[in-house]
Amino acid sequence: MAGLSRRQFLTGAALATAGGALTLGGCAPTGQTSSTVSENASTATVGTGMGKHGTIQVEVVTKDGVIERIDVLESRESMGLGDVCMDKLGKLIVDHQTLNVDVVTGASLSSMAYLNAVAEALDEAGEKSSEWKKRDKALPQPADGIATSYDVVVVGTGGAGFTAAISAANKGKQVLLMEKLGVYGGSTALSGGEMAVPNNWVQENMGLSDSPEQLANDMLEGGDHRGDPELVNVIANGVFDAAQWLTYEGGVSWEHNLLFFGGHSVKRSIIPTGHIGNAMTTKLTTRAQAIDAITLIDNTKATALALGSDGSINAVKATNTVTGDEYTFNCKAVVLACGGFGANVDMRAKANPDFGEQFNSTDSVGAQGDGLTMASDIGADLVDMELIQTYPICDVDTGALLYLDDMRLDERTVMFNKEGKRFVEELGRRDVLSKAILEQTGERAYEIWDQAAADETKVVDIHSDEFENLSSRQLCVKADTLEEACEPFGIDAAALSKTIEQWNSYVDQGADPDFSYRGTMHKVDTPPYYIMAYKPAVHYTMGGLRINPNAEVLDTAGNPIPGLFAAGEVAGHKMGTNRLGSTSMADIYTFGRVAGDNAADYVG
Repeated sequence: MAGLSRRQFLTGAALATAGGALTLGGCAPTGQTSSTVSENASTATVGTGMGKHGTIQVEVVTKDGVIERIDVLESRESMGLGDVCMDKLGKLIVDHQTLNVDVVTGASLSSMAYLNAVAEALDEAGEKSSEWKKRDKALPQPADGIATSYDVVVVGTGGAGFTAAISAANKGKQVLLMEKLGVYGGSTALSGGEMAVPNNWVQENMGLSDSPEQLANDMLEGGDHRGDPELVNVIANGVFDAAQWLTYEGGVSWEHNLLFFGGHSVKRSIIPTGHIGNAMTTKLTTRAQAIDAITLIDNTKATALALGSDGSINAVKATNTVTGDEYTFNCKAVVLACGGFGANVDMRAKANPDFGEQFNSTDSVGAQGDGLTMASDIGADLVDMELIQTYPICDVDTGALLYLDDMRLDERTVMFNKEGKRFVEELGRRDVLSKAILEQTGERAYEIWDQAAADETKVVDIHSDEFENLSSRQLCVKADTLEEACEPFGIDAAALSKTIEQWNSYVDQGADPDFSYRGTMHKVDTPPYYIMAYKPAVHYTMGGLRINPNAEVLDTAGNPIPGLFAAGEVAGHKMGTNRLGSTSMADIYTFGRVAGDNAADYVG
């Protein structure tokens, strides 16, 4: 560390963590020196960068050509993702006095925005950021003291991985939980987090009737009866307990509301506070870190599974993705919870050419199918690999999930095409909606809601960062009239006006004769109006490892591979041809518990 003691560095890191809360009120305009912070002429300058969820603003304190600390003044980057990457990068920069650092894999947009902001602040301080970028490269150091032997190794830190690791540890087993990216959470953190739970407490308050049998029937029917009924029944009968486990073991809190996902026969999907999956994974990270029996590491990619002479799992081989160091972790059981292959274009195209490079993906960049490759290399059976799902409501440029779509799931939108006409039931199955959208002009669709819907649901307020991002690109428009809202998209305003007039008449009638809308209908008649554009992106891979109800991975002869378990999207044959919304959360937390418990019991 050039010119900076360890104590000074730690102090600076602590201040950086608290900087947003302590200094936000006094932040300077972009590119201006905000203050001189001490009698010794330390200088504070401000820089900005554009992150995934808006502006990142930092204050960089320098003295005699040394960065003393970096404070985050403004950021709306995702908790557990963007904030983690900024903390990591800030420590590297201060510790090594260089801007030659790699972005944190899994939070690239936040990383680049943060680095751009720091560079701008350095330039304003009279430093040449271009020269700082040429300094020796700083690499994060692997955690010290990592053991080489464990009872259970869990691969992947999405919801299934955390749940399996905590469950196994609670049975007294020593657990290694490993993540190949630089941040925890996987695709779970990027999801909406909604969870299909029959007979939940919100349904009870609303007087809604439901049952595990009804959920199982909905899942099987929604997947055209291609899913395994035994596996589906495990989810349907176990998900209420899994939701309770998340509440009391994981510390997850819930909204006092439900969402109505397409293909479900009743409104049953509970919503984590914050309306996003990282509200879950952040809490689970904290819980896992508090358990002495769990060793949690990142930037460590599992590369191979090893079998002993008796054919049982006895080790996981891994590589540090930053340093290239190779490890062998001896173990008695492995839980694969490393997700599907939605982000692997080549694997998608091989499995089903209809889902190749023509689609973006909503998934974490880590969804590369690593678990499928490792397990199949030792004889595991793969099933349903050709079954790939798109999510219909995604960013037309990036493929990211659009959380403003909660407005549709709150039963407050009308979906239409560029010609201003409805073409499908808004609460239909994901595959039905996606297929219908791809048949429209420009392979995109639009939905409209009014100010009454925005006021009552608070969805726009909850996801204000996304609204601002889409508005800046004119992909979501707010306007006082339908004509003004349509104009940026080239939508036929006259036709849309007739469509909305007809919809409002259906609301009065209490029925939708065109598409049999299954939710509660609301009029769209209170300006201003909001219109959002979207198109489908690859969201979920139904295929994966064949498992039994005990979460044991089966070989091509149908026999369990001793010591190998799988949970979540990496395990196939549960969803059939199509996964209903919010059933992924039901799956990962239910089978995560099953896999963790049974792995622990297997170890003995």
